[in-house]
Amino acid sequence: MAKLNAAESIRGLACLAVVFSHLSLSFYPYLHHFSTDDRAHGQWDYFIHHSPFAFWYSGTAAVFVFFVLSGFVLSYAILKNSNIPKKVAEMSLKRYPRLAIPAFLSCILAWAAISFTHINSDLVNGWFQSYATGTITLAQAAYEGSIGAFLFAQSGSNWVLWTMQIELFGSILLFVLLLLYHYQKALFFLGSILLPLLGFFINERFFLGLFSFVIGSYMYLYGRKIPAIVGWPMFLLGLYFAGAHNSSHAYRWIYEVMGWRTYDYCNFFSGILIVYSILLCEKLSDLFDRPAFIYLGKLSFSIYLLHMMMIYLVCLPVFNILMVLHLNYDLSVLLSVMTCLISILLVSALYSRYVDDFAVRVSQRFAKLFIH
Repeated sequence: MAKLNAAESIRGLACLAVVFSHLSLSFYPYLHHFSTDDRAHGQWDYFIHHSPFAFWYSGTAAVFVFFVLSGFVLSYAILKNSNIPKKVAEMSLKRYPRLAIPAFLSCILAWAAISFTHINSDLVNGWFQSYATGTITLAQAAYEGSIGAFLFAQSGSNWVLWTMQIELFGSILLFVLLLLYHYQKALFFLGSILLPLLGFFINERFFLGLFSFVIGSYMYLYGRKIPAIVGWPMFLLGLYFAGAHNSSHAYRWIYEVMGWRTYDYCNFFSGILIVYSILLCEKLSDLFDRPAFIYLGKLSFSIYLLHMMMIYLVCLPVFNILMVLHLNYDLSVLLSVMTCLISILLVSALYSRYVDDFAVRVSQRFAKLFIH
């Protein structure tokens, strides 16, 4: 139980990292320094970017954590059943509506927010300006929320939905592999190597995402408990890799070997190390088995889907007001971010209860139509 509770907690904390990633891109872009035009606001963001302590706003590491966790949790949900083929069929039918219903509505809400409000974004970074000033049609939002994001990673109406393609295809890949595991383990091992390689036909990040699902499944199947003396260094190394940026001094030694791939591959390895160390180390599992973290994990999908819209609707106008009042830039950011985080949690709690839980019920009923 502690292991599964810890999995939920990791998901919640990883989701916060995604939120902080997008907030930092909006107000302190030098923390990421993706563009050569980014300038540090002060010594602190310059220091953090070039330090090994940038894990707390690593949205890319967080999504790899999501993928590894999905591989682990889906494997657990399927393989603990006596009738594995039936469970695979049931979960295959449930997967798309479970993901698509909340994603679809998030796109419709984003369209409404952008279309019917006009909030000045001149004081924030160009990255968020392009979101705030973008043009979204209702047809585009409906298409991306139902089809485009899942098949083609199209996410103009809700930028975070690019991960839905990997989440859907990674799940399908896993369902196929677990059937192979049930019937012929030799084919399972072969498929777990060859099938993710097909992701290279899309792009390298897609391949890494699919492979993360496979690794999560292997963790469930073959992972062995590790003592704290191993778990803690593994966890800390995962946090170190999560903070990687190609221009950071703390990762120059890796960049000299891997070049532009440093960012993606370090974040990929971080997801593996963080999930393995927490789920397979009893001390760390117990540390993360906390009600507040578990509840955050329950809200994580809603937070993930809604936070861009809430940054636009809450964080941006509060920040504008504070700047008009001539507050210090850093203080204005701090107060607007705190206000935004509270609003995200409140709205996500409602969304989780009335939309996310609804999607779970619908997906269950849909599966029962075909499987008895």
